Amino acid sequence: MEYKLKEPRGDRRHWEIYWTEKVHRGGEWVVVPRRYSTGQEDEEKAKQVFSGWVTGQSDEFDLDLISTLSEVLQEYTKELISRKTTKRNMTRHYSIVKQLTNYFGNRKISSFCKQDVRNYIRSRPVLPQSASRELGVLNAALNFCHEEELIEWTPFKMKLVKSGVRDRFLTLSEIKVLLESCDEWFVQVWTTIALATAARSEAILQLTESNINFSDNIINFNNPSIEGKHKPRSIIRMPSALKPILKEAVSKSSSGFLVEKDGKPIKTIYTHFQKAVKKSGLKNVNPHCLRHTCAVQMAKNGVPILEISNYLGHTNTATTQNHYARFQPEFMTKSSEVGSNIISQTNNKLLVQG
Repeated sequence: MEYKLKEPRGDRRHWEIYWTEKVHRGGEWVVVPRRYSTGQEDEEKAKQVFSGWVTGQSDEFDLDLISTLSEVLQEYTKELISRKTTKRNMTRHYSIVKQLTNYFGNRKISSFCKQDVRNYIRSRPVLPQSASRELGVLNAALNFCHEEELIEWTPFKMKLVKSGVRDRFLTLSEIKVLLESCDEWFVQVWTTIALATAARSEAILQLTESNINFSDNIINFNNPSIEGKHKPRSIIRMPSALKPILKEAVSKSSSGFLVEKDGKPIKTIYTHFQKAVKKSGLKNVNPHCLRHTCAVQMAKNGVPILEISNYLGHTNTATTQNHYARFQPEFMTKSSEVGSNIISQTNNKLLVQG
């Protein structure tokens, strides 16, 4: 068996040991490539690891490296770290990995099946959608390791429970009640920006004067300091009614951030926002509800789907179409008229009796 030391691929950082093996698949023997990360970015150090591998002088390596689900999750976690995934997303990831590891333990990859997916969803004391999101991480980890040829695994489609479309949005009268219930200045500012821009919570909290161009009336929610995978952000035209509020927030800011408390930026708005919601008496309202509310109001007022999509920062207009097309005034009007004609022009007895 011939081993080779190869340079990092694509955006990967570590040198790899490469070789091929014959495996029995589908009733025949096929040659498949194998790779193992040296864990080294420096070429000379990678060569030392490679030498130990080839000569067998190091007992650090095991050709059957990844065989359990917990090891798959560990390998995927390393990959997310190398991609410089945001701290917030990694915190969520660690929590999910802990739950998955506690449940599956050292379950062998070869024994993992569709029944395990069903059992996990049924046994978790959370909503099926939440359990499915957790399994989504395991699915991503398995697919990653499979694509990297780190494991022998036959992919199968996990039957997961999808989250339903968020239907809760605020009416104009509810918005008025909510704004009147925001006792603290920074909560008022955050809520107003969220309603007018449909920006996500974190994007608003990271908003500084440098993101706002008052002369051209532009708000840029992008943050160049963020590394790794994160939700896309948009660049929008500043709503005219929001402009004086933004100017006041800038003038009052001590930290440079538009949303601050006691001169310091806010890490999370959730608890403060929920206090206002509780006071308002509104039900089933969370911070994301304001983003949905803005988008629904745009659709109801006939804003084209493409423009709504750009405003929201969606990377795919199909997402916007699925969520908001039904709120547009012209939604299925022609189809509805044809359906109406079918029953009105055929002497329908129910219509005659009416």
